[in-house]
Amino acid sequence: MRDDYNIEEKDDERTFNNELTPDCENRILPVVEYLGEFKALIDACGQVSYHFNMKKFVSADINKAKKIASAYHHDAQYYTQQLNEWRVKARRSYAIVGFHAARLGFQMPNENDFLNSLVISKDRRAAYKGYLDTCLKKEEPLSPCELETKFQCRLKKRLNKA
Repeated sequence: MRDDYNIEEKDDERTFNNELTPDCENRILPVVEYLGEFKALIDACGQVSYHFNMKKFVSADINKAKKIASAYHHDAQYYTQQLNEWRVKARRSYAIVGFHAARLGFQMPNENDFLNSLVISKDRRAAYKGYLDTCLKKEEPLSPCELETKFQCRLKKRLNKA
């Protein structure tokens, strides 16, 4: 390669102060980080739900849960340990989502209420994931409050059909 061949445009002042960075880095990257961490939060809440139920059912000697636990050589203590680990991961994900939400101008709901609502309702987790997939395609995020509003509208539509 010759020394006189240089790709950098030294005559354009915009290259010196990063004005020519691609728009996707300025606009889409925070949205992707927010949506990705929100999905991780939903997955963590799903794991908390699973391990909580397995701990409860194994301790209560429910046959189906005992069969699953014995197939993997797990006991109630294992599910308690996993439950505690996933709770910590869910709280950490909530904090990270809160950080990204603040960067986007969104406000997070109460931590315990929000996490408990995601842990308790498998339907809510599935709906939120669907909404987040749509957000990713449109490249426009929704706040947690907007997600909950959409979910409540979905429940009302179901109730009206029934």
